[in-house]
Amino acid sequence: MIMETPFDHHNTPLPQEYFEQKYSTSRTTIWRYRRAGLPAIVVGSKVFIREKAFCEFLEKMNGLTVSASSNKEKAK
Repeated sequence: MIMETPFDHHNTPLPQEYFEQKYSTSRTTIWRYRRAGLPAIVVGSKVFIREKAFCEFLEKMNGLTVSASSNKEKAK
């Protein structure tokens, strides 16, 4: 199968734990973000969030620009 559009890893749903570790955010804070409008995909008891949506949500809430690239990537 040939992909017509390039793969965008920032648009792939990732587990909530990924955001807890990468952005040093607690489970409770992410729960509050979801109640405030952060789009999430819930499968059973697992929560998945798109990184692009997470960054856009933080930018809207805080008025700041949030980078989806990790600090490790910036150091290289």
